[in-house]
Amino acid sequence: MKAKALLLMAFISASAFAQETEFKFAKEGLTDFIVTTYAGSAKDTYNLALAWVKENAKKGYTITSSVENEKVTIQGGKENFLCSKAGGTTVCTYATFTIEISFKDGKFKFDAVGLTEKPNNGTTVVTHDLNDFSEYYNKDGSLKKYKDDVPMAYEALFNDLNKSLVAFMDKKKKADGW
Repeated sequence: MKAKALLLMAFISASAFAQETEFKFAKEGLTDFIVTTYAGSAKDTYNLALAWVKENAKKGYTITSSVENEKVTIQGGKENFLCSKAGGTTVCTYATFTIEISFKDGKFKFDAVGLTEKPNNGTTVVTHDLNDFSEYYNKDGSLKKYKDDVPMAYEALFNDLNKSLVAFMDKKKKADGW
């Protein structure tokens, strides 16, 4: 009986300290950050991330701040972030995101810092609070009408950015003969 109790306590402790590997959308907001295991030194991973930003400059990716070999803050854009049909036409938005990537030997932390959105042909900019998505939910906890695509759009944006970074780093390492 004591062995079962110890195993249960160990499992609960491990679960409490487990790090997320993908962003999830919930009423309480987006996952704070994810941690990706990646072989290499913090310096090498940092330099690969800088090369990824340069590679994506045509998409509007820019470095807004940096601490060499430790952290980089990046801003970029996403065309057609959310699209909806209105009156027989499709209206889409352009998202501007801010991410922060922190580096340690063998891993990096990917943090979704900010997101703004505006209609592709509009000027009104909406700043989203990534720590509170209650605006998308009814009082009963269900998603509001016409908001079905919102959770997937948020998750896909930030998860796809992380996957793009890892794919780029893998490709670059392979090309450099690692």
